[in-house]
Amino acid sequence: MKKTMILLMSMLIASSAVLSGCSSNTQDPGTPPQDVINPGGTSYDGSTEQSSDSGNVYDGEILEGAIQVSVGQSGDKVYTVDMYNNAAVNTMLGYLSSTLLFPSTEYDEEQGFAAHNIRGTYTQDDEITVTDIKTGEIYLFSGGQLRLYFKDVAGANITATPVGYFTETDNLTDTVIADHEANVDDPWGVEVYFSIRKMID
Repeated sequence: MKKTMILLMSMLIASSAVLSGCSSNTQDPGTPPQDVINPGGTSYDGSTEQSSDSGNVYDGEILEGAIQVSVGQSGDKVYTVDMYNNAAVNTMLGYLSSTLLFPSTEYDEEQGFAAHNIRGTYTQDDEITVTDIKTGEIYLFSGGQLRLYFKDVAGANITATPVGYFTETDNLTDTVIADHEANVDDPWGVEVYFSIRKMID
């Protein structure tokens, strides 16, 4: 009897191991864990209202060195980004409280951008029409899509809120494309990873 119980238990354990092994290849991995999306803490508090300090209207003022960005999960090259002092940007900076690993889930090499839909409510009061886009410019679209343009795009004719621009764009195009190619088999469908660090209060 004891031998029969041991045998049954062994068969049960073996079959469950086989089943779990098979299912792991077909299951959706779900959303990336928090230590992938946000290794340093919380950048978004769940609010859908604008931050209390987001009442500024874009008037040409620049927030120099507002954030630092590196491309890839362990990017060595750090880029400085100047941001426009407008309501949408102030809302974004209000949500950003630490280093954030920002996964872009849309990538279009022909149109030259990597993008992700960000949560929160953002004013469209500062939207403008842009004919030609330069490498390193960042725009927020009305649906909440944040785009980094990693290539010059002539005749883009977009309507969006200007967010900021990379102060140096050396190798930015090649770096973004290389990270995209490295993420072809990313289990969460991330096209390009960006690490963002807030540098101003």
